[in-house]
Amino acid sequence: MKEKLNIAIRVDANSEIGGGHFRRCLTLAQEAQKRGHSIKFISAQLPGKERLLLKKNKLFYDIISEKNQNENITSKKTPNKFSHDKWLKLSILEDAKITSKSLDKFNPNWIIFDHYSLDIEWVNTVKKKHIDPYYLAIDDLDNRNLGSDFLLDQTSIIKKERIYKVPGSLVGPKFALISNKFDCYRNKSIQKRSDSKSFILKNKNFFILISLGLYDKKKLLPILVDTLSKMKNSNIIVATSSECQTLSNLKKLCQKYKNFSLHLDTKNMAELMLKADVCIGASGMSMWERCCMGIPSLTITVAKNQQKVTKQVTNLNISKQLSVSVLKNKTKLLKTISDFIYSPKKLQQLSENSYKICDGKGTDKVVNFLEANLKKVEIKDSSKLLSWRNKKFIRANSLNKQKINTKSHERWMEKTQNFKRGIWLIYSEGGKEIGYCSSIYVNKEIVYWSFYIGEPKFSPGSGIRMLVFFLKKLFFEIGISKIEANVTIENCKSQKLHKDLGFSLNSSNGHFQKYSLTKDFFKKRYYSNI
Repeated sequence: MKEKLNIAIRVDANSEIGGGHFRRCLTLAQEAQKRGHSIKFISAQLPGKERLLLKKNKLFYDIISEKNQNENITSKKTPNKFSHDKWLKLSILEDAKITSKSLDKFNPNWIIFDHYSLDIEWVNTVKKKHIDPYYLAIDDLDNRNLGSDFLLDQTSIIKKERIYKVPGSLVGPKFALISNKFDCYRNKSIQKRSDSKSFILKNKNFFILISLGLYDKKKLLPILVDTLSKMKNSNIIVATSSECQTLSNLKKLCQKYKNFSLHLDTKNMAELMLKADVCIGASGMSMWERCCMGIPSLTITVAKNQQKVTKQVTNLNISKQLSVSVLKNKTKLLKTISDFIYSPKKLQQLSENSYKICDGKGTDKVVNFLEANLKKVEIKDSSKLLSWRNKKFIRANSLNKQKINTKSHERWMEKTQNFKRGIWLIYSEGGKEIGYCSSIYVNKEIVYWSFYIGEPKFSPGSGIRMLVFFLKKLFFEIGISKIEANVTIENCKSQKLHKDLGFSLNSSNGHFQKYSLTKDFFKKRYYSNI
């Protein structure tokens, strides 16, 4: 029977922070709640609309005290090019202490934080009272030590070495936290755009969706509407919130232009995207919604932290960039939009490139991960383990490359039931068993480990996530002080995996390499605030 989880989420929203962090956390919470898990939101800044959404969805939330709001931030973070300290209502330590107190009776299995102002100092303060939960950071900046066990970075398209290490991660748009509604409309949208004729928009009515998020701090929406509504055959759709800073101007424009429709706090964004031929959107969470739907789009960067991903999607021809300087020049804006919508081949290529990068199932994958479990190997698992172990790709990377016969396997299975000799576990995500890991005692404090993923086409990165859960179990639950491993010379993937986790290469011969990792080094590498 699947364990019911208590999941705590620390997130804020306002006109400065935007609504994207809250929206993606809400999407994650709704899916987890649907599966029977309990959710608690903790916020210092949360507008009324967002609070109402939580109430409507029967999600618990706690607004932490606003006292000491003028207290200076006492964080010792390394300075970085993004300054988000002002996003915190309290000092980082006060925030952590009040958050920790809010969680006392909730007893979370997971503590998730989606906030550019929070880091290892916050995590380690919360950990003083809540050491057992796993910590997941939702972040894409790589500008500070997070101190979390896992990282969800849904915006990184190009793989590169992180500056600030996190043990396990879920990386890329395939983990984007977008509503299942987009997945429901995805095939219809892709089919609509699969024929190049659907993109021949000249001399016929076409729909432009404009979606810059919940707010319009830069006051761009009225400029776009006033300019584009004058285009021949154009129909302009704007989706924003009732708290948008330029709402009064938009309402006036709605009366002025018959081809302009305004949608506030919409619940049917997927339907609006399906209706639209092209989209002008911000480089935030909605970008992955557009990709899922395969809608050709012009992307506007409305925040500094979005610059990198906007550049990447432009270089990969997933979306085209629309600069704020061009947007504010009506002549240039009209030319840019015209060149864009009247280029059917370019639009089709953008559509194909975008829907290939985001499948709309990211939220399911992330909740599957939150449901991850390591269970003790039982005799009833015998046939599954034998099937996995004898797969060609597993034997190719094993020290023993021969097929295991049934009798040998049965003798080995009997050994797995003796906990005094070692630990044998099966790993699952979302209730699906996908891998195996084990450790044999060298002595009371040192083990030799081995592992494999038996379902290779499962969620990307599941192998290293399995090992992070196993490492934490060995080091912090069982009290192991050192882990050793032998890796075959030809198994480059496993060699890299061990190095990424912080293992040291101790020796090498013609057959295999010897690695080791101590508990002290693992703690210092990922959880030290030095």
